[in-house]
Amino acid sequence: MQGPVAAIGIGQRLQHPAAKLIGGLGQLHGHPTSARCVARRQRQLQARVASAEAVQQQVQTPGVTQFKFVCPICLNSEFVVHSSPNPYQQCSCQRCARTFDAKSKYLDLTLTSGVQQQVYQQKMWQGTELFRQPLISFVYERGWRQNFANVGFPGPEKEFDMAMSYLAPAQGGILIDASCGTGLFTRLFARSCKFSGVVALDFSESMLQQAQQFFAEDPALLISTPIVAVRADVGRLPFATGSVDAIHAGAAIHCWPNPQAAMAEISRVLKPGGVFVASTFLTPFAPLGELIGDKIVRPLSQAQARSSSTYKLWEEAELFDLCASAGLMGWSRDRRHRFIMFAATKPMASSVPITCRC
Repeated sequence: MQGPVAAIGIGQRLQHPAAKLIGGLGQLHGHPTSARCVARRQRQLQARVASAEAVQQQVQTPGVTQFKFVCPICLNSEFVVHSSPNPYQQCSCQRCARTFDAKSKYLDLTLTSGVQQQVYQQKMWQGTELFRQPLISFVYERGWRQNFANVGFPGPEKEFDMAMSYLAPAQGGILIDASCGTGLFTRLFARSCKFSGVVALDFSESMLQQAQQFFAEDPALLISTPIVAVRADVGRLPFATGSVDAIHAGAAIHCWPNPQAAMAEISRVLKPGGVFVASTFLTPFAPLGELIGDKIVRPLSQAQARSSSTYKLWEEAELFDLCASAGLMGWSRDRRHRFIMFAATKPMASSVPITCRC
């Protein structure tokens, strides 16, 4: 607050009677030299005023980012949210005659936001519902996430470095941290100051509430890239077509109820050249597949997949297929034991399709 106050103070001092007295010195002395001196002083003071106003403008504007969303129903009406609004404001779509809720911790842009359905209830997948439980949100960074190391996840800091290498072409733009959970990677991306804004997006209300608690407890975020928290469905992203620079989904895609629909949405909202980066769990047979070939162990992986109802455990070739079917190209990946991080890009018009070498 000292910057704006100091800048304003300079302007105020220029209106002080003493400033007027300087202007009257030439008249008192009646001397040409005094007139030139007064004129020079007036020009200096005017320069100081302009400089003070520029400083004030610079102090007031850092960290202010406009995040643009659209109505999740029509994908047409635009909502503009300024960075870190507190509280978040409701968004209304006149075309759909709908108003979307704003909680104290996040903006809700799901299809059912702001309405009370009398009878119909959407059936949710177990993998989705599990992470809506407050207990899971509480323990996620207090022991749950640490267990990922047992299947080859290298740890948040290393995963962040890997993701940033893939995201390098999108730095300077706005990043969507999809299925952000408790905001573990959202905080790392924001602290890096490599993006103009970060959207913490999740379907779980309790995860977003826990994320906001961690945001409030992290003093580094006070001077970091702005963050806006949004509740949304990855299968119906509230962003305009071709408007997003990059999307990250860390340890998330195995929980999505319809990954193919989600990938189509991700492809829709990415700009040409936009980047999608994700990490997830491979099947228990993936380490053996690395040794003798994924195709050889595929029958075992497929049999295991039929027995799982909470999570989708992936083969590498399946993830490639998902990206390719959604029109994402330039596939690359890092794989260790049952951990995989992969990336693909929204092509430019002249891009040529690639084939899977799995």
